[in-house]
Amino acid sequence: MATSVKSKNIASISVSLNPKKQNLETINQMIKLILGRVGCDGCGRIAYFDAHVVGDPEPDFERVGAISVDVRAR
Repeated sequence: MATSVKSKNIASISVSLNPKKQNLETINQMIKLILGRVGCDGCGRIAYFDAHVVGDPEPDFERVGAISVDVRAR
């Protein structure tokens, strides 16, 4: 679902950033865009913030085109 306006129906937004353009400025811009679309102006904008960092792929993944890998251990 693509949207550019604030909606009370939006429960969450997930964004994957281009690894070549990640810096503090672009991350701050992304957070600003997200906050403009979700949250309650009266009681708070963020109920839960979760950041995931993915790692560089191992050579076998990279050979087949992977640019990042997220491995979650139990």
